[in-house]
Amino acid sequence: MKKIIITGSHLKREFFIWLLSFIAAFILNVYAIAKYETSWTELYSQIGYIVMISIMIYVALLGFRGLFLLIKYLLRKRQKN
Repeated sequence: MKKIIITGSHLKREFFIWLLSFIAAFILNVYAIAKYETSWTELYSQIGYIVMISIMIYVALLGFRGLFLLIKYLLRKRQKN
Protein backbone atom coordinates (compact mmCIF):
# COMPACT_ATOMS: atom_id res chain seq x y z
CA MET A 1 0.00 0.00 0.00
CA LYS A 2 1.20 3.47 -0.84
CA LYS A 3 2.00 5.80 2.05
CA ILE A 4 0.49 9.27 2.01
CA ILE A 5 2.87 11.95 3.23
CA ILE A 6 1.51 15.32 4.27
CA THR A 7 4.28 17.89 4.32
CA GLY A 8 4.68 20.68 6.81
CA SER A 9 4.31 23.30 4.10
CA HIS A 10 0.98 21.78 3.04
CA LEU A 11 -0.28 21.88 6.63
CA LYS A 12 0.86 25.49 7.01
CA ARG A 13 -0.91 26.49 3.79
CA GLU A 14 -4.18 24.83 4.84
CA PHE A 15 -3.96 26.39 8.32
CA PHE A 16 -3.37 29.80 6.74
CA ILE A 17 -6.44 29.36 4.51
CA TRP A 18 -8.54 28.38 7.53
CA LEU A 19 -7.14 31.37 9.47
CA LEU A 20 -8.25 33.68 6.66
CA SER A 21 -11.69 32.05 6.82
CA PHE A 22 -11.78 32.65 10.59
CA ILE A 23 -10.83 36.30 10.12
CA ALA A 24 -13.57 36.70 7.49
CA ALA A 25 -16.15 35.17 9.85
CA PHE A 26 -14.93 37.43 12.68
CA ILE A 27 -15.24 40.51 10.47
CA LEU A 28 -18.77 39.44 9.52
CA ASN A 29 -19.58 39.20 13.23
CA VAL A 30 -18.18 42.69 13.89
CA TYR A 31 -20.23 44.02 10.97
CA ALA A 32 -23.41 42.40 12.28
CA ILE A 33 -22.82 43.77 15.79
CA ALA A 34 -22.29 47.28 14.40
CA LYS A 35 -25.21 47.13 11.99
CA TYR A 36 -27.78 45.79 14.45
CA GLU A 37 -26.33 47.80 17.37
CA THR A 38 -26.12 44.84 19.74
CA SER A 39 -23.81 44.35 22.69
CA TRP A 40 -20.08 44.10 21.96
CA THR A 41 -19.84 41.21 24.39
CA GLU A 42 -21.05 39.08 21.48
CA LEU A 43 -17.51 39.27 20.08
CA TYR A 44 -16.38 36.62 22.55
CA SER A 45 -19.69 35.06 23.55
CA GLN A 46 -20.44 33.97 19.98
CA ILE A 47 -16.96 32.56 19.27
CA GLY A 48 -18.37 29.05 18.78
CA TYR A 49 -20.57 30.29 15.95
CA ILE A 50 -17.62 32.14 14.45
CA VAL A 51 -15.53 28.96 14.46
CA MET A 52 -18.36 26.98 12.83
CA ILE A 53 -18.89 29.66 10.16
CA SER A 54 -15.15 29.74 9.47
CA ILE A 55 -15.19 25.96 8.99
CA MET A 56 -18.13 26.32 6.58
CA ILE A 57 -16.23 28.99 4.63
CA TYR A 58 -13.14 26.74 4.57
CA VAL A 59 -15.15 23.77 3.27
CA ALA A 60 -16.75 25.96 0.58
CA LEU A 61 -13.30 27.18 -0.47
CA LEU A 62 -12.09 23.59 -0.48
CA GLY A 63 -14.90 22.70 -2.88
CA PHE A 64 -14.07 25.61 -5.18
CA ARG A 65 -10.37 24.71 -5.10
CA GLY A 66 -11.19 21.09 -5.95
CA LEU A 67 -13.45 22.17 -8.80
CA PHE A 68 -10.73 24.47 -10.11
CA LEU A 69 -8.15 21.65 -10.01
CA LEU A 70 -10.56 19.27 -11.76
CA ILE A 71 -11.21 21.75 -14.57
CA LYS A 72 -7.48 22.45 -14.85
CA TYR A 73 -6.77 18.70 -15.04
CA LEU A 74 -9.45 18.12 -17.68
CA LEU A 75 -8.24 21.01 -19.82
CA ARG A 76 -4.64 19.80 -19.59
CA LYS A 77 -5.70 16.25 -20.50
CA ARG A 78 -7.76 17.53 -23.43
CA GLN A 79 -4.79 19.53 -24.80
CA LYS A 80 -2.60 16.43 -24.83
CA ASN A 81 -5.05 14.55 -27.08
